[in-house]
Amino acid sequence: MAKLVPKIYPNDSTSNPVGVGFPLVVGSPNQNYTTTAQVHDNLRNLILTMKGERVMQPTFGSDIYLLLFENIYEEQLTESATTAIKDAVALWMPFVTIGEVNVVSDKDNNRTTIQVLYSVQGWPADSILNLSVDI
Repeated sequence: MAKLVPKIYPNDSTSNPVGVGFPLVVGSPNQNYTTTAQVHDNLRNLILTMKGERVMQPTFGSDIYLLLFENIYEEQLTESATTAIKDAVALWMPFVTIGEVNVVSDKDNNRTTIQVLYSVQGWPADSILNLSVDI
């Protein structure tokens, strides 16, 4: 179970990193210096991690990759993806509120794009997370 994010948002600085940034780059440290950037990266990692992929944390992640290969219509895919994302976020990042999830499939290029509108309790603005998954 996750804990709520401490209110360090106003105390972000350019000298003390908040966490590790992604994607990881070999040879140079990629660090986040703002809480908003770290929450964004953590949410991306949560959604793109398959359940059972993390050692000793079999429930960490979402079922997005399982949905991508289902023979279902785009409306059903959007509905199922919304449920999978909201379930994962409710368990692991309860301080994040998922607003809207849009899924667009580009079958010609074997790509699915997932757009997640989210907000964090106590922060002034909503944020958008764009995920592209090549199949």
